[in-house]
Amino acid sequence: MLLKNCRFIVTQNEKREILENKDVLIENGRISEIGNNLSSKEEIIDCSNKIIIPGLINCHTHAAMNLLRGVSDDKNLQEWLNEDIWPREAKLNGELCYQGTLLATAEMLLTGTTCFNDMYFYTGDVARAAEKSRMRCFLGQVMFDFFDKDKTRKIIEDSEMEIKKILELKNERIKPTITPHSVETCSDDLLTQSRDLANKYNLPIHMHLSETEKEINDCLDNRGKRPLILLNELGFLKNKFVGAHGIHFNEEEINILNQNNSFIIYNPCSNAKLASGICPARELNNLCIGTDSVASNNNLNLFEEMKFGVLLQRVNYNEVNAMSTQRIFDSATIDGARALGIENEVGSIEINKKADLVLIDKDNIFMNPNYNIISNLVYSFNGTVSDVMIDGSFVVRNKEIVNFDLRELIGKLNSLNF
Repeated sequence: MLLKNCRFIVTQNEKREILENKDVLIENGRISEIGNNLSSKEEIIDCSNKIIIPGLINCHTHAAMNLLRGVSDDKNLQEWLNEDIWPREAKLNGELCYQGTLLATAEMLLTGTTCFNDMYFYTGDVARAAEKSRMRCFLGQVMFDFFDKDKTRKIIEDSEMEIKKILELKNERIKPTITPHSVETCSDDLLTQSRDLANKYNLPIHMHLSETEKEINDCLDNRGKRPLILLNELGFLKNKFVGAHGIHFNEEEINILNQNNSFIIYNPCSNAKLASGICPARELNNLCIGTDSVASNNNLNLFEEMKFGVLLQRVNYNEVNAMSTQRIFDSATIDGARALGIENEVGSIEINKKADLVLIDKDNIFMNPNYNIISNLVYSFNGTVSDVMIDGSFVVRNKEIVNFDLRELIGKLNSLNF
């Protein structure tokens, strides 16, 4: 496939170049050449009215929770979980998780996200939805034992079984992760065994971290130390570690994170909605971004997330330079890829990388005038992309999902009493 005469290409390469009026040749799912007057015997697409960006990477999701959009909007995290979310999750099954995840993949694709990092239940069914939509994803079976030692062993065994199932798919777009829920819900024994499981399979660890003041205080009361200090002493930060939220860090913890090159996933909209606080993102060397679930956001639109992310940092520090648009855009592209260990494959538009690309109409009202494309993408664009490709194949074409009937799915989900 040849993307001909692309009006703008936001490369996200090392120099953060924005190229104009260039062709992009795609062969075997990868970008084989970028230049002028390229030719192809295959499909040629006129992109003279398109802005091309790398596919966005959502580093913290609970995709199947698309089933729960709007069920609980005005409560703090503990009330939200205990009163509205956990009672409904007790009714979940594999088919519901499949359908909820499929709806989530449509929402992500239609707003330019090509890869997501998920933590939830029924990972086999989540994987099935990802295969249907052809999205790239990292999947982990959420683990918690609520300090019941009788449950710990079975939880680890079940998680290892789910890892093997994902590996047996032999789908290079779908990879397993280790996902202990949080220090609030996992015993030291479960945390230690999940760390060992990550080491055994050389997998990333993805977990909630320092999301609320209650989490900090409970950890101090029950374990005599703060959550990050506990995880550091248990050797978590020596793994490929990504911590979601990271709101309540002190200076010592920020230094530990930076010294270990650990990533924190910034979730500005969810954290604001649940009144959990604001992540000290500007002080972190390694930052990616996520939406969390639609039950606490209430959407999966990373363009909206980026705008909130910049603005909240400026409010938090009362400084107009607290965070730049380029840094937040990096967090949704190349830095998201770095967090998941796939920066050599995706996250930027460069030769030999996979063709995970998003096409945006240059004449979109939110993208004009074109004084500063990064500024427009972060501050004004509403996320309505025209086309999306993963591995060089279209998964969104002319603003329509390619691989399944979205209208039929929405009708089916609206008939549920869940």
